[in-house]
Formats: sequence, C-alpha cells, structure tokens
Amino acid sequence: MVTMLAMDAVDALFPRAGEIAAAMIARCAAEIPAYRLLPASVLEGDLVANARAVFELFLTTVAEDRRPTERELALPIAWGAERARDGLPLDAVLKIYPLAASVAWDLAAGDRALLGARMLDFLGEVMPRVASAYLKERDDLDWERREDRQNLAASLLSGRPVRRRDLAESYDVVVFHLPSLPASAGSRAATDLFRAVRSDLDSQPGVLVTFKGDGGVLLVPAGMAAEAVASRVDRVCGRACTAAAAHARRLADIPAAHAEAGEVLGLAESLRRPPRLYRLADLAIEYQLARPSPAREALAAVLVPLAEHPHLIDALRAFVTSGYNRGEAATALNIHRNTLTYRLGRVQLITGYDATRPEDARHLAAAMTAYDISRQELSG
Repeated sequence: MVTMLAMDAVDALFPRAGEIAAAMIARCAAEIPAYRLLPASVLEGDLVANARAVFELFLTTVAEDRRPTERELALPIAWGAERARDGLPLDAVLKIYPLAASVAWDLAAGDRALLGARMLDFLGEVMPRVASAYLKERDDLDWERREDRQNLAASLLSGRPVRRRDLAESYDVVVFHLPSLPASAGSRAATDLFRAVRSDLDSQPGVLVTFKGDGGVLLVPAGMAAEAVASRVDRVCGRACTAAAAHARRLADIPAAHAEAGEVLGLAESLRRPPRLYRLADLAIEYQLARPSPAREALAAVLVPLAEHPHLIDALRAFVTSGYNRGEAATALNIHRNTLTYRLGRVQLITGYDATRPEDARHLAAAMTAYDISRQELSG
C-alpha cells in the first residue's frame, strides 16, 4: 500500500522529473566512460528525454500502486536496444539504471523506504528485458567488429602500443563536427543523423572511427584520401561539415596528429571559416597568429577603434572573405556597392589602412584574424 509520505514524495518529484533526468545522465556520463563517446546530441538530447520518461513511468506506477505494463515497458526496452546501435557495451547500458536510481534516491524525500523497495522492483522488471532486447539487436549487427574498431581507434589516439597486422603504416587523423540541426527537427533527428554517419563510416574498409561530443575522429589509412572519406559525412548530413586533418607518418605520431587536427578545427570554427576539410597549410598564417605575441597584439589593436562600429567590421570582413570583390561583399551584406565603398572609406579614416590597396589589404586581413582570435579568447 502506498503511504501518504510516499505520495508526497511522488508529488514532489514529478515536477522535477526533467531536472532529475539531466542529473542522472550527467552522473552516468561522469562515471561510465562509454557514454562520453556519444555525441552531445544523443547524450544531452535522447538520453535525458529517455531517462525522464522512464522516471515518470516509475513515479506513475508508485502513485497507482501497480507494476508497469508490457506496453509501458516497450519504449524503455526499445531504447536499450538502440544503445547497441550506438556501439555501447552491455555493462554500460545496464549500469546506467542503478546509477540513475541512486541519483533519484538522493533527491527523494518522504517515505524513502517504500520508494526504495518500489525502485528495486521496477529495476527488476526493466533491466532483464533491456538486456534481452540489447542482445537481440547486437546479434543483428556486426557489433563485435564495430566495438573492435572503436577500441582500436581509442588505443591509437591515446598512444597505447597496438600490435595488429591489419593496421596501415601511416594515417590521416580527421576530426569533424556534425552540423547542428534546427530545433524544429527534434532530438530524434540528431540521433538518427549520428547513427546514419556511423553506419556509413563502418562500411569503409580500413577506416577507424570513434565519436565524442558532437563529432568524431577518423583514422584514414595511407592510400585513401581523407577528403573523400570526409565528403561521405557531408553527403549523409546533406551539407558540408567543418573538419580538419593532420598526417601521422607513424602509428606513434597519431596522438600528435590528433592534437594538431583538433587545433586546426578549433581555429577554423572560431574564425567562422566556411565548412570544409582544413589542414594546417590552409590556416598557417591564422595558426601562427593564434599564438600570443606582441605582433598579434599590435595587429589586433589596428581594429580596436572599430569595436564601436560593428557594421564597419562586418563590411571589412565581408570584403576580405569575398577575395576583395566589392560586388560579392555587398551582396553578402545585402547592401548597395556604394554603401560598401562608403563603409570601407570609414574603415580607412579610422584605422589609417585602405582595404582597396593590396599592401594595406594584407595588413587588414591579418589584423582581422588577430582581432577575431583575441576576441574569441576573451569571450571563451
């Protein structure tokens, strides 16, 4: 029988279901390493929504003093099977339930003894069914091969020694971010996109892949074009992704190449470069300017007087980005060419540099990069 204290606890927990679900997933991500390899869209979207639905189902069964029905358990069971498609090992899938229950227990009040007993009963109903659905789904996938490739990629990226005859002598390390989706697409769209990308990459022989956050890392063997593999991700996503690549001549060089590619990717994104695959050579000047130095400070200072005139900075940025083409820059800003000319004149008046003169244009382009990097560091 449900006591009044238990009902008070249920009434208090229901409005906090979303908050508690987020805390559950945060705890699981902190304590179960496999979950940290999932894209942020899955970890912060689907998993939180799933945890909330399961927690609300548990509270409903307590309030109504009954067991969950087979129909009610269908979705949690299906979600457990989805974790197999995400490449999570079974122990990670099952461990989330007692950890989540522990979070709920810590946040509960009232008749905790009854809630604890009901929670154990509920877990006893859910976990065996989830495990069964997971194993069935795993049997339908080439799961062991996927797990092996992901573990191998993680070992190479961390610099751990690997003895395998099927490895290439050298690799391109590619890091990429999946494009963000509009809120109207819903959380399922992000999860489906992640799975579609993973499925496509799994079909590429020799390519090793692991996912983290909102993107992933590819190890593309020598002899296979990294650009071609990255373009497959673009095709699955329906638009270009921002990516970066660095070459590792030996297996031992993979961690350093990974760090370099990560820096290049971060630089391309912070400078709002168009989505595509970048290498260090593409952003060599920007990469050098990203290092703090008196020269960078002097360059950034050139544009500081324009800080109070953001429309002038936008005009200069559009002019530089367009390759100093007035027509393209004016179109990008949705203004008349004469308006652009006037604004560039104002830039010259304030900074002393004429964006239409080749020598000054190069200086302003470098100043723009230094200014953007400095502002990014301040805001970060």
